[in-house]
Formats: sequence, C-alpha cells, structure tokens
Amino acid sequence: MQATWWEKTVEYDFVIRLASNDRLDFAAPIAGRHERSSGDGIFGKDNKLVLVEFKKDYSEIESEKTIFNDYEAATAALNSYDHHWIVYGALTESGELDLWNQKYFEPEEYFLDITDILTTGVTHSTFMEYLTKLQSFRIPDARGSGGRGQSSHVSAESMLTVMGVSSSGKLIGSMSLEQYRQELKPSPPAPRIDLTPTPSPPRFGFR
Repeated sequence: MQATWWEKTVEYDFVIRLASNDRLDFAAPIAGRHERSSGDGIFGKDNKLVLVEFKKDYSEIESEKTIFNDYEAATAALNSYDHHWIVYGALTESGELDLWNQKYFEPEEYFLDITDILTTGVTHSTFMEYLTKLQSFRIPDARGSGGRGQSSHVSAESMLTVMGVSSSGKLIGSMSLEQYRQELKPSPPAPRIDLTPTPSPPRFGFR
C-alpha cells in the first residue's frame, strides 16, 4: 500500500515535534487562497522570528519559483537572510514519514535536527524588512481584492509562516500575520465625552 500524506500532514508533524521538544505554545494556521504561495501564516511576538513554508514533498518545492517575477534576482537579494526555511515530507526506508528541511534560497543548507530551525530567528525589525523585500519580488495575485480584471499582492502577512522564539530557543507565542498586522495599527481614539454642563432651558408655567 502506497503511503499518502499532504502538506497539512507535514505542518502538523512539525508542530508536534516542536511541542514534544517544549518549543510550542500556540499555532495559528492560515488556509484558503493564501496557501497557494506559502501555506500557513503565524507571527510570533517575541524577540526572535522564523519563517517556515511547508510542502508535501521535495517535488513541490520547485513550484515556489513560479510565484516570483525574478527568482534569481530575489535569491541574490535575499539569501543573506537565514530565517526563511522550507519543511517537507519524505519517506524513510521503513516507510515512515520523516521531515526534511532546507533554507529557502540556499537549498544546500539544512539542519539534521529540524527543531534547530528555531535557532535562526531574527529581530522584528529585520523580519519586517525581509517581508517587504520578499513581497517586492512576488507576482501579484489575480485573486486579490483589486477588483475584476485587476491583480494585487497577497500580502506577506497573510501567507507566510512565522514563529516567535525566545532567547532560550523556546517557541513562546505566535499568531497569524494578518492578526499581527492589525495589532500594529494604533487603536482608534476613544470618543471624546464633553463633560461641560449644558444649561437647562428656561421653564415657563402658570400658577
């Protein structure tokens, strides 16, 4: 019987491995059209951030190149960043599902222990800088909200997987990137309440 698994199987297996190594507190996957490019979106709010993209197996990694307007240029501009990884499934000789990994723009770099990916986290400012550059190389998605016949970018915040890592290497918190983007926006000011007393209108009556 041929083994069958999906991209979500890889993601869940990865999360389970993190949890079993005491590096996971919360995970928030993103589904829908955003998965076309990157799979699931999670944003950690601690001091270190890691970007992970899940694929069912090695053969699907090549499809990542099709979402760039110039993959070679993107590689030259972004491969100096160390926090962007691909995690995919592969069968062992005994027929069990195992997880493999490679750096997004430098596939020859990988970890033997997949949870070591979490040690490559970067600061929030570096991470946001990377997302801005990454999106500049992505092909706009025609299914965006730009209206009929128009194309728009699927924002990096809604389609990438990110995990927050503490200084001890523990994944301490995360959320979808779209949720985090909303948190970055300042809250609207509370409505101002005018406490100035309003004089009562004169009252007229008859005795």
